Amino acid sequence: MRYALVLLLLLLSPAPAKADIGGFTLTAHAAPVSVLLHTDLIPVPAEPQGEVHLSYTQTELGSGPIGRSVASSLWPGAAVGTGLPQLLGFAYPVQANAAHPGGPADESKPGMKATAGAAKAESHAGAKQEVPFLLTADGLSSSSVSSAGASEARSTAVTSAQTISLLAGLVVLSGVKFESVAVSDGSKGSGTSTFSIAEFTVLGQKFPVKAPDAPPDGLLKALEPLGITLTWPTAATKLEGAAATSSSRGLTLTVDVLALRTKLGLGGILDGVLAPLLPKELVPLLNPLRKMVVVVGDTEAVANASASAPLTPPDAPAPIMPVVPPAADTSPPALGAPPVAGVTPPRTVTPVASARAKPRSLLDFPGVPALLVLTGLGVAAAGAFGMKSFGTFLLGGAPCPSGHPTGVPDLRNG
Repeated sequence: MRYALVLLLLLLSPAPAKADIGGFTLTAHAAPVSVLLHTDLIPVPAEPQGEVHLSYTQTELGSGPIGRSVASSLWPGAAVGTGLPQLLGFAYPVQANAAHPGGPADESKPGMKATAGAAKAESHAGAKQEVPFLLTADGLSSSSVSSAGASEARSTAVTSAQTISLLAGLVVLSGVKFESVAVSDGSKGSGTSTFSIAEFTVLGQKFPVKAPDAPPDGLLKALEPLGITLTWPTAATKLEGAAATSSSRGLTLTVDVLALRTKLGLGGILDGVLAPLLPKELVPLLNPLRKMVVVVGDTEAVANASASAPLTPPDAPAPIMPVVPPAADTSPPALGAPPVAGVTPPRTVTPVASARAKPRSLLDFPGVPALLVLTGLGVAAAGAFGMKSFGTFLLGGAPCPSGHPTGVPDLRNG
């Protein structure tokens, strides 16, 4: 009975309230399929020379608040997607943008939608996609969402595809889904990252995926004659204090185009038949690609938040003065009497004379201002005496030999 009562009290006791979040930074991006092209035809000193991301979405949200979202059915990478206004004076057209507070708050285009506000940024992209001669995807979609509430900040990135067909059906993937979630409540971060692939088909042979942590048996061996190497996807969540980063690095198929061309018997036709018929300058066009990399499923979600600081400091207790017990009603000891044991005699305090009560003397230093005034009066008196003596000298200070008065004549007496 005692344990049941304790359990009942624990269930009925209210859970501690979470502190509201203050500042936050959220990002998310998702790309169901990315195609990276390595070629010698484009004189770009970087690898790869070309890239394209199908049904790409991205969101950013920060305290301020500042929000931004992008959705593109065919994203050429940040260098072209965001750099065209600086290079050519116009924005990349195949995208939907939303921003807060500058606007627009939302934008929609076929297969693309983006919204952004003070507490949420969201983007969606999805449509049937095709890269001629290389890839065809059905049921392709992705979404990126970043949102902030009173008690937590959350980022989510999701991609999915029904079927992805590579190289005119030589390799087919079906039932693909990747998802990454990151959450922060201001004190700690959390998150999850998962992926799933239902089945591979290589040259008509099916390879069901029974466990998500490793490729099915025989798949790598079936891809090797085609010059295709496979890197299995990974998913991880990194926690650091109040920050969380969840990401999944998608399934990577690296195609050696030269080896595939030889395997399919196209090398003899292109090099032996068509090459002699073309001008020397056009022969490299028969081998446009050296390598092609296809990444299926790429998601990342990042969340970082801090708890809001209290607006008013906590009430500090007022200092308590020690209470002095009242002295007992005892008569003061007589003068000259010896001290009583256990009783400390009062201390004798020497009176301190006030500086203002001390009489001033005429010989004391009067101070710098008074000294300057006295010096000025002395200089003025000396100057007046000198001017008078100089005037007397100029206007006849000596006696007249005839006995007449000297000095300045008084014109008033005529």
